[in-house]
Formats: sequence, C-alpha cells, structure tokens
Amino acid sequence: MVASHQITIQNIYSSFLAFFAFCLIASSGYIVNDLLDLKVDRSHPHNKLRPFASGALSVKSGLITFCVLCLSGFFLSFFISANFLYLILFYLSLSLLYSFKLKKIIIIDILILGIFYTTRIIGGSFATELKMSLWLFAFSIFFFVSLASVKRLSELINLKNRNIYKIEGRGYDIKNLQLIKVIAIFFGSLSLIIISFYINSPDILDLYSKPSTLLAMFLVLGFWLIRIIFLSINGKIDGDPIIYALKDITSIFCLTAILLLFMINFI
Repeated sequence: MVASHQITIQNIYSSFLAFFAFCLIASSGYIVNDLLDLKVDRSHPHNKLRPFASGALSVKSGLITFCVLCLSGFFLSFFISANFLYLILFYLSLSLLYSFKLKKIIIIDILILGIFYTTRIIGGSFATELKMSLWLFAFSIFFFVSLASVKRLSELINLKNRNIYKIEGRGYDIKNLQLIKVIAIFFGSLSLIIISFYINSPDILDLYSKPSTLLAMFLVLGFWLIRIIFLSINGKIDGDPIIYALKDITSIFCLTAILLLFMINFI
C-alpha cells in the first residue's frame, strides 16, 4: 500500500485486517516453537524468562491458546480474500514445519525466516489487491535474509563470549561463525544493490515527485544495516535485531528520517 502510493481508507482497512490476521497466526506459530524449545530456553540466560520456560504458563494453556489463535486467524482471513486465506495456511504450515524440523538445518532456517517476513508483505498485496513489484519482492527477500543471519550471528557471538560453542536446538556451532557473517554481509549488500537499481529505474518518476529523496533514504538505510551488522559482530546485539532496533535511539532516528523523506514526496 505504501510502496505503491495507494494509501486509501479501503486499503488501510484491508491492511489492518491482514495485520491482525497475521498477528494471530504468527503468534500461534511462536507458541508451538516455544513449547518445543522448553528445555533449551530454560538453560538460556534470557529465554528462561519466557512464559512457558519460566512456568508462568502451562503446556496445556499453550495448546489451548494455539487453537484459539489459529481459529481466530483463519476466521478473520476468510473475510479478507481467498488468496490471503491460502497464504495464511501456507504460512502456518511452513511455521510448524520450521519449528519441528527446518530450524535445525543450517542456512535453510535463515532462508525460511526471510520467507516469513516477505510472506507478510505478499499478504498485504493480497489483502489490498495491489500488485507487489519485483523490486519490493527482491529487496525484501535479500534484506530479511540478511537480518535473519544477523540474528544467528548475534546468538553465536554471545555464546562464544559465554564459552559455549553450540546453539542448542539449532544446527549451528562456533565453526559456522565466519560463514554466517559472510551471509549477513552478502545478502545485506544485495538488498542495497536492488535499491540502487530501483533508484535509477524509470518507475520512480511515476511514483515520486522528488526522486532525489530516494538517494537520501538509500544512504540512511545503508548506514543502519551496516551498523546493525557491525554491532552484531561486536556482540552488542543479543538476539533479534528488529527487537534491538525498536529500543535503539539511532535506529529510531533512522526510521524517522526515512519516513520524513518519503512524506516529502506528497508535499
């Protein structure tokens, strides 16, 4: 909706419905993942505080909540569109497959995490009936695979600092550290290359009244991504880079700058 500059009341309404449907379905997937990771989480310095690992919630309550969230998510999806409902089914199936098997396979798990994020953007396309551009699709895949790699990189760096050499419940150990670092940098670079090509494409003349703002947005995003990877390598990020960014002043400033530069095109 935002990328295609089709910000209408109907599209906002459809996007919010899709957003809540994905929240319900994704949350049900996270519950299953946490239940399967109980043993691992209880030995982790931070994850041991999660509701199921800490004992605040029982396994039974988790299973009941999973069913309620799934049914609610599917019910809401039914009123959005058939394509969106199929996508939600695909997302949940892949999420369960990831929790039971794929998260233990190195590299594959990172690619799956990237697909999860991109699937949500495709869901927005189905909900609003706006065609998703190849530019956005390619950028999102590369960008989110890079962030997924940063997450694994952060976990490995922090394990190394605690003199632990393997991620329990995953297929990674300290020997994979350099490989994950290369993947994070490589896919992050590809996402920036995609944006640089987009800036020079004729498509932007139809969408942006001030195309020069895209260059500024590119520089801000490039700075943010390089900084996140650098912080991860130096052990400054513990876990998910998105969660870290939501609490990081510099990241919030970068997001604000990108939004302002985007809005300038509507003035």
